[in-house]
Amino acid sequence: MKIYMFGGSFDPPHLAHIEIVNRIIEDCDKFYIFPAKQSPNKVNETVASSDQRFQMCVHAFQVISPKIEVSNFELNSSSPSYAINTVRWILNKLPECELTIIIGEDQGAQLATWHEFEALQKLVSFICFSRNHFEVNPQIQLMYMDKFNFEISSTEFRNLLNSDPEKAKLMLHPHVFDYIQNNNLYSC
Repeated sequence: MKIYMFGGSFDPPHLAHIEIVNRIIEDCDKFYIFPAKQSPNKVNETVASSDQRFQMCVHAFQVISPKIEVSNFELNSSSPSYAINTVRWILNKLPECELTIIIGEDQGAQLATWHEFEALQKLVSFICFSRNHFEVNPQIQLMYMDKFNFEISSTEFRNLLNSDPEKAKLMLHPHVFDYIQNNNLYSC
């Protein structure tokens, strides 16, 4: 069984996140989305609560395919959210699976600094969505997904929401945007 896992703060999940999933969903049997309780590289950066980020991920991703499961495993774990713990949880449930972690360019550049990275890279492979092929340690095996030119970030969305809500709205799945408005997130 081929499993992909994609984790992040998802504060909120935006169209670039959705496009990543859309581009590779057909290549796997199951696709886990893991909103992080606390990303080790983004201390104190989340704005929405864990439950709100989980709900936004459900709105953004589960409509794509029945292969997708938005999991609260990391949200219910002690912080911070280390990928190695999530990988071990999946491998405990599905020991014979082929597991791949999906990352963006920002995380790809920091991969060697991840908690227990040497153990992690023995257990999984990595697919990196990248605008540029950045320099990484040659011992790290990354498969690149090229021509990924989405210039969207959750931080940019949050900054735009109050100054230009129409432009901000174009960065999200409509159900996620509605959830944000209905719950008065990010001071909208």
